[in-house]
Amino acid sequence: MLDRTYVCRSFVSRVAVAVALLSAAGVAFAACGGGEESDGAPADPTVAAATPTSESPAVTPTAEGERPTGFLGQHGIYAAFPPADLDLYRALLPSRFDMPDQPQVAVFVADYYDINIPLQELYPSLGLPNMVPYLEGAVLLQTEYHGRTGWHVITMPVDDETANEGGRLIGFPKYVADDISLDEVDGGWEGRVVHEGRTLLRVSFTPMPGATPQEGPVEADMPLFQLIPPSEGPAINEVNSVPSAESRRKSLPGTATIEADPDAEWAGLMPEGIVDALFQETTGASNLVSSTPE
Repeated sequence: MLDRTYVCRSFVSRVAVAVALLSAAGVAFAACGGGEESDGAPADPTVAAATPTSESPAVTPTAEGERPTGFLGQHGIYAAFPPADLDLYRALLPSRFDMPDQPQVAVFVADYYDINIPLQELYPSLGLPNMVPYLEGAVLLQTEYHGRTGWHVITMPVDDETANEGGRLIGFPKYVADDISLDEVDGGWEGRVVHEGRTLLRVSFTPMPGATPQEGPVEADMPLFQLIPPSEGPAINEVNSVPSAESRRKSLPGTATIEADPDAEWAGLMPEGIVDALFQETTGASNLVSSTPE
């Protein structure tokens, strides 16, 4: 059986999200395994077959023995904004969670382009595939649970089966989309999630005129609270991210427009017009600590 701490810190699908409004400090959150299943037994994440993604930034070749193991580099578009429909927000937030005084929705499309998790070498007898780069989109709701503020993911498409399997086992409502992309477009960036012939989510980022990326250390993240099984429960899983001392985050401020397929159940949360957003890149490994909340 896989070592549980290693699984949580390394190969289970990781969400690294940083959302910052121009008038506020950054808020980051990440996700990994843990928690309890309905019978009280710990969830046991596993992995499945994986396929590599393309069009990712080049990674400087380094001897594997000199690199940390884990998720080492990702970038993407991140935005946060008040919900357009408070009643829908409440309906989509599980009843076990409370709405914060000032509800916020977070949206991102990200590319996890640098992953160093050689499962075939670490556990040769299990026949597990090595983790590979993948892309991911998500919609999250800010929540209160037992007086603590965190985030709850309501949808999280990925383009890789390994990321999907690991994420669902620890409570994330993932599925494998037909296509997820993150591309430079006219001096900005565009992220898209396409599934079954529909563009479910499109996030278009435009940098602020004259803005330059601001770099700094990665701060500790807000927790995520997820139901296990995904969107059902009854178990609740809490995840906190503890970044390494070497982790760095580079943020470029700007604005974004967000388009959602009108048939998506969460589409009514999306704002009209532009919202504050970041294009953000994070490098360096982070350790993830998972537990059942009090």
